[in-house]
Amino acid sequence: MNKLSKRAALELSVNTIVIIVLAITMLIIGMVLVRNIMCGALNLTTDINSKVRGEINRLFGQSAGEVQCIGASGEPVQMVPGQINFVYCAIQAKQASDYGITATVQSVPEGITITRVMQSWVKSSSWSGRVSPGDQDPQKVMRLDIPGDAPEGLLTVRTAIKKNGADLAQRDLDFEIKRVGLARATVC
Repeated sequence: MNKLSKRAALELSVNTIVIIVLAITMLIIGMVLVRNIMCGALNLTTDINSKVRGEINRLFGQSAGEVQCIGASGEPVQMVPGQINFVYCAIQAKQASDYGITATVQSVPEGITITRVMQSWVKSSSWSGRVSPGDQDPQKVMRLDIPGDAPEGLLTVRTAIKKNGADLAQRDLDFEIKRVGLARATVC
């Protein structure tokens, strides 16, 4: 009887170990799957190229302007600290022409100066090139490397647009420096 109970106890402990290993494996697989699904869903909401193209097409539909930039109308566009952020402009040329767009920071959130932003955040602030009729690609006019500890608030950028060397227009663009949500920051 004693031998039988030892054998039963050994079988029970092996079964328990197998069940625990399977449970931990399933838990890890489940956590990886949930993380991948959530990060994928969160990243879908930040697909820059499709949003930029859609927004610029909407802006061209609202006005007859030759050059349109993200942030020119409506609500301020969100920029996330701790990431590289871009200011995009698109040009609808009636004929092939040389364009140049220069961007400068006009106002910044409280707690930082325009000089500091221009020196440390701005990595590039101009674009120039030849645009032909039918070119629809948005151009990266300004590249901002906003540090993770940047203050939240409104950032205004002024663009000066030239066509064939002559002044064409000036636009003020509004951007809001705002941190990402807790779910995205924690999960991804």
